[in-house]
Amino acid sequence: MNATFELSRDYYKDIFCVVSEYSRCDPHFHSNIEIVYMLEGEMEVTINNHTAVLRPGWVSIANSYDIHTYKTPHYSKARILIVPTDIVKSFNNLTKTVNFASPFMENCECSRDIDSATLRLTEFNNTRNSLVAKGLIYFVLGILIEKIGLKNRDEGSQSDTLMKNILIYLENNYLNRLTREDLAKHFGYSQNYLSRLFNSKLGCGMNQYINVLRARHAASLIHDTNLSLTEIAYQSGFGSCRTFTRAFKEFYNITPSEYKGLIKNQT
Repeated sequence: MNATFELSRDYYKDIFCVVSEYSRCDPHFHSNIEIVYMLEGEMEVTINNHTAVLRPGWVSIANSYDIHTYKTPHYSKARILIVPTDIVKSFNNLTKTVNFASPFMENCECSRDIDSATLRLTEFNNTRNSLVAKGLIYFVLGILIEKIGLKNRDEGSQSDTLMKNILIYLENNYLNRLTREDLAKHFGYSQNYLSRLFNSKLGCGMNQYINVLRARHAASLIHDTNLSLTEIAYQSGFGSCRTFTRAFKEFYNITPSEYKGLIKNQT
């Protein structure tokens, strides 16, 4: 299942919980945890090649960098919770060695508790330091662990674990000079193997993915600073303004100068 990096989801650095109708999205992934609580209708959810049709009371969880997609055949209404991993560090550390036995929880006696908790979490959008919000999130995660269960990461998931570690490494280092040789040396694999792994898992090249991260960073600098586009290009890790403009337009469908003009007109 080819996937793309989801800029909008990954841009969230705070808790975000909203009700969504007619949810549809192509295969994508991001660094945040995404939990869906089904309210009405039906929605087909696929997470890492596991598929289920969610009905009222069902829950799905896509962990950090899990590839997932949503399809609504007729009508769906769901509450979607986005949680940055640094808000739930102990859970994030736990999932380095284990994962859920299934990404889905069927409707059960605990569904009502998750419904109430996620409803309350809609009051904490754009926050990250509320102890109440963190408590509610851990409450939901605790129910999912108890009802779904955990399993050790088996041999079949080693490539997924490696891929996740690569994505985390790139997330932390994309502003620096990065080459396939650097990555191969860091992880102890050949350049060809890492390139094949990247393309098979994500459906895009490593350089293309790095440019996504850099374009996202550049967009935030354009929005939040008065730096020139040349300064922004180099501070975002691009080797030239030409590469910066091409990559930015590829992912935002607009040039950096056009984006800067839109921001200026909004202020």
